[in-house]
Amino acid sequence: MWGRTLQFLPKQHQREGLLPWVIGVMLFLCTLALASGLALGKGIERWSAGLSTNLTVQIVVEDEARRAKQTEDALTLLRATPGITSAYVLAEADVLELLSPWLGDVPFDAGLPLPTLIDVSLSSPDAVHIDGLKERLAAAAPGAQLDDHQEWMSQVLHLASAVQLVLAGIVVMVVLSTVAIVIFGCRAGLATHRESIEIMHLMGAEDAMISKAFDERYMAHGLKGGLVGVLLAAGTLYLINYLAGEMGQGLITATIPDNANLSWLALLPLFSALITMITARITVRRALAQMM
Repeated sequence: MWGRTLQFLPKQHQREGLLPWVIGVMLFLCTLALASGLALGKGIERWSAGLSTNLTVQIVVEDEARRAKQTEDALTLLRATPGITSAYVLAEADVLELLSPWLGDVPFDAGLPLPTLIDVSLSSPDAVHIDGLKERLAAAAPGAQLDDHQEWMSQVLHLASAVQLVLAGIVVMVVLSTVAIVIFGCRAGLATHRESIEIMHLMGAEDAMISKAFDERYMAHGLKGGLVGVLLAAGTLYLINYLAGEMGQGLITATIPDNANLSWLALLPLFSALITMITARITVRRALAQMM
């Protein structure tokens, strides 16, 4: 049936030769934007969920004896507070590791004044009234500062939302550009084969039969281009995931697509074939109606 429906069309027109590759590039960009947007949302959600159940208390006092006393008082208060599951002092090595992205590798004997950091874990994000805890902590240890990460975490979430909107816009623009390319290709094909189409009309061929020939051809172009684009995108995502994994855990690795959750990529070539087929059908049938 494939050969019969395409009898009046050459097997490959020169202007259509690059169409699958153009569709492949478009789907490559669309896949990267879509995967990055979805992974960014899931990664930020997991990352912020971990921070929402953690607090940090800093003891900033120059005198070591007073600092040790206030640290002990703060630990006593925190461990006696309902909703707090654990509270412990971070070792100096852990504090230096937290500062290493800004200060680099600092030796232990560098003489750098380091604050005492207490890591606090909550049973749930709303298990403790933060403002009340800050007041009680200020009374027990005047040099203590409670950080609930909410201020700068909200800034990160706003930034992530803005990036997601940009990525969604890229996906929409790529899809619309692909549709425009298919429309242009169909119109060029109709103009090239106008005489053949008119002869088929005189022989009694219906518009549905002629349209079907274009449907099948452009569906094949969309499927071929979709496969190329998705394979390239999958390879790129795998490489990025591998390189990010070598960097360790953190915000960057949390927003990288997980290879195990990219099975939906297999559906994108089918989506590409469907979009190109529907676009070709609408374009060709409208053009054929104007020829009558």
